[in-house]
Amino acid sequence: MITIKDKNAIRAMIKGGSIAAFVLSQIEKQAKPSVKTIELDQIARRIIAARGAEPAFLNYNGFPGATCISINDEVVHGIPGQRKLKKGDLVKIDLGVKFDGYNTDTAKSFVVGKPNNDQQNIISGVLEALNKTIQIAKDGVYVGDLENMTGTVLKSYNLSPVMQLSGHGIGEKLHEDPSIKSDGITGKGSILKEGMALAIEPMATSGMRKVYTAKDGWTILSQDGSLAAHFEHTILITKGRAKILTQLR
Repeated sequence: MITIKDKNAIRAMIKGGSIAAFVLSQIEKQAKPSVKTIELDQIARRIIAARGAEPAFLNYNGFPGATCISINDEVVHGIPGQRKLKKGDLVKIDLGVKFDGYNTDTAKSFVVGKPNNDQQNIISGVLEALNKTIQIAKDGVYVGDLENMTGTVLKSYNLSPVMQLSGHGIGEKLHEDPSIKSDGITGKGSILKEGMALAIEPMATSGMRKVYTAKDGWTILSQDGSLAAHFEHTILITKGRAKILTQLR
């Protein structure tokens, strides 16, 4: 069931979303060569706790981190650990914040140092897919319209949408209906209504779209070892342009 958020829920999600955005900005600043991914995760935990919130990912279905940190051919769900970042790594940070009973979810891809042409192409393509999909998200459009926009933009950059994973509704639960994939057909799926909250998260690889799960049971990687990127915002559906909740305020 797709839930409609009331004023209290929206208030909590705006606050939680601003915390999530701040955490993401601080992690990116500290993502330098030789820094361990667990150190970035610890930064997230400290900031979230200091602001009276909880890390939504920690212990979710057994996940051991407050953040997902995925590198190069890893798409999502990388477990923070002793791995050290290197210059040239394409890093994806995905994190969730729970504030006053409501969740928000956000993600960003960036390179440690200066990106090469392939890295810049996939970062630009997935970010544009996120932004253009959010631009059309409003009361009365179909989930398939969002999916189609995401896929159209990704393919215009010669990227492969990752279809085994998806965006989702969000609120009291981290993952709610509907499922929102990175490609689809216009006019299909649920119709968006004012008050719905969605986590829009395009994911793509620079090669084949097939992915697999690592032996750790969590990390999702591209099947052919190609680069992967991921961006995400939590948004609130309105009669007009959607409101981005996971941004600095």
